[in-house]
Amino acid sequence: MTSTTGQPGFEPPTAQALDTFAAELDAVRRDTMARVGPEDARYITRLLWVIRGVESTGRALLLTAPWLPTFWLGALLLGLSKCLQNMEFGHNVMHGQYDWMNDPRFDGKSHEWDSTCSKEDWRHFHNYMHHHYTNVLELDRDFGYGMLRLSAEQPWEPRFLTQAPYAIIVAMLFEWAIAIHNMEFERLRTNREGTQARIRALWPNVKAKMWLQIKKDYVLWPLLGGLVSLVLGAGLLKGLLAVLLGNVLANVIRNVWTFVVIFCGHFTAGVHTFDAALVQGEHKGHWYLRQILGSSNISGGKLFHIMTGNLSHQIEHHLYPDMPARRYAEVAPRVRAICQHHGVPYNTGGMLKQLATVAVRIVRHSFPGGERTLTALQRPVVPH
Repeated sequence: MTSTTGQPGFEPPTAQALDTFAAELDAVRRDTMARVGPEDARYITRLLWVIRGVESTGRALLLTAPWLPTFWLGALLLGLSKCLQNMEFGHNVMHGQYDWMNDPRFDGKSHEWDSTCSKEDWRHFHNYMHHHYTNVLELDRDFGYGMLRLSAEQPWEPRFLTQAPYAIIVAMLFEWAIAIHNMEFERLRTNREGTQARIRALWPNVKAKMWLQIKKDYVLWPLLGGLVSLVLGAGLLKGLLAVLLGNVLANVIRNVWTFVVIFCGHFTAGVHTFDAALVQGEHKGHWYLRQILGSSNISGGKLFHIMTGNLSHQIEHHLYPDMPARRYAEVAPRVRAICQHHGVPYNTGGMLKQLATVAVRIVRHSFPGGERTLTALQRPVVPH
């Protein structure tokens, strides 16, 4: 493979080698999916009850003892439940990983997760656009989310000077950034009329989902907290403000954690982007290559992987998005061995290391110049 960065080639050099590469990755999926069944069903069912239990405990602490130190524990537990609900449960269920159970609780099309982003928008811009066109410039808007300049291919503008502090704000409000992502606000400058029409068409659904979350987290639960506090003799305002603050903290915990995991899976050192012309008549092996070269893994233990929704195995998730995510740790050694055999980079590292490279990328590309990530996958040589 040749690259605009001048890096050495690292793709199967012949049509036969590329076919073999794709066939070996196909075999990993086939072997693993053949074992999916009751064990996976028990896991996701237990996870649902754990999430409900942790959330209930957190909310109970916020409601019944908001003026005690247990307030902080309540906010932390509520934040933990939101992390699990969004990452290991909601995200994976909405990929259809458990549709085979024929259980409405785990149905990818009907599941409504705890986020301001609507399930319909998510399935379009994430499940389809991002996963099908991974890191294809002008098609996959998840590379920088239309907000950040992350490679030299994107022309520099003075507004990018503030993208480092802006990224911190986005991290804290990440669910809101994702909620408006599909409306493509950044294209107002280049296609004002078309973008305005898109916003008008999508806004009613976006607004409805936002109001649902606002009503739940910032109106109804705080009102209930105020009433409980009033009954317990602590006063309406104290309980209302405590539950409101607890919900804000829990959402910030979830937003920052989600931001860190997703950015460490997509924007580390060594990631590649691709030209839209590449996907025309794309070979299955090249599709696999894009998923691997456009993703990064994060090393860690079992609990860490669960907390990330197993998106710490971002490479495996992009290769097999509808495979139950708990299986990624099982298939990762085989995928890594296949990559090593065919000379394909397998980007992985610890959380602090990967996060540091993300921070460097964001800061470096605040200024003109930077790293060129656009990579050209060449058609393999067909032997005569």
